[in-house]
Amino acid sequence: MPEALTRWKFQALAHTKDLAFGYSSKEIVTQKQLMVQPNAPRFLREGDRMEFSAKIVNLTDKELTGQAELQLFDAATNESVSGWFNNMYPNQYFTVAAGQSEAVIFPIQVPYLFDKALVWRIVARAGDVSDGEEAAMPVLTNRTLVTETLPLNLRNTQTKNFRFEKLLTSGNSETLQHHSLTVEYTSNPAWYAVQALPYLMEYPYECAEQTWNRYYANALASKIANTSPRIKQIFESWNTKDTAALLSNLQKNQELKAVLLEETPWVLQAKTEEQQKKNIALLFDMVRMSNEMNSAYEKLKQMQSENGGFVWFKGGPDNRYITQYIITGIGHLKKLGVDIEKVEANS
Repeated sequence: MPEALTRWKFQALAHTKDLAFGYSSKEIVTQKQLMVQPNAPRFLREGDRMEFSAKIVNLTDKELTGQAELQLFDAATNESVSGWFNNMYPNQYFTVAAGQSEAVIFPIQVPYLFDKALVWRIVARAGDVSDGEEAAMPVLTNRTLVTETLPLNLRNTQTKNFRFEKLLTSGNSETLQHHSLTVEYTSNPAWYAVQALPYLMEYPYECAEQTWNRYYANALASKIANTSPRIKQIFESWNTKDTAALLSNLQKNQELKAVLLEETPWVLQAKTEEQQKKNIALLFDMVRMSNEMNSAYEKLKQMQSENGGFVWFKGGPDNRYITQYIITGIGHLKKLGVDIEKVEANS
């Protein structure tokens, strides 16, 4: 039942074979004696100053006096960040007359360089009655991350000199802040393709394109794991028995992750090489791959029209671009020797 203060009407009709009937109608109201109705913004931005407000509703026949509290948490770690947000007055006293409402206000300031999703929680208590509400919101950055790359291609015993011109001349900017400098080396360039597979699995939408990309990533991962036992052993050595332990609270909540990923894509970024390895090992879990492939296949099946084309979103008309995109992907998998009978049978 939606968490809304409203009235609901229940109606029931029963009848017998000889047309005797009975009718019943009842009404219920979804409410509590004390209710909190927060007025939260859709998102925050670094450096914002705001007054987080909420309405306290008294639905009893007597005056209520109590205390409302605002709590702020890091969505990934569940640690309190009230101090970071200058939540200097986290507790507000209120007095609400019978059948009336009052507003409570909590001044906060979003810190700079806070690049994580935020969970807020408001709790109101008055005597033996209480209410609370909790939700998450993205904190947007004021900066734009710019990535510059330079390939360093060498063969055998070659010697080359490389000069990073943009890096050397970037000191003229007053607002530039360096994030990281990474040098990667591999004797097998195919390894970069393996590292890119988890990225395809994190697409947040359920359109045919991204559903196919999830199937594509799992199909390739399954092919690699089954044809390269040594690589499979490496992934297993990176993983742990409890794969859920590798996930943050934010990652465990798939619905919340999909909502926040578009606004705060950095919340799932691998911070260390060890975490990056764990993410790849999680992708190459055989049971997980099988479940993901079956799920993606069933969704694609529902988005295929009678003429064989694929729609962009379920319920829409078939789309030529999306159909060609998926058929091209099927061709790539077939060329790589990946078994795609399920998809091919309906295309």
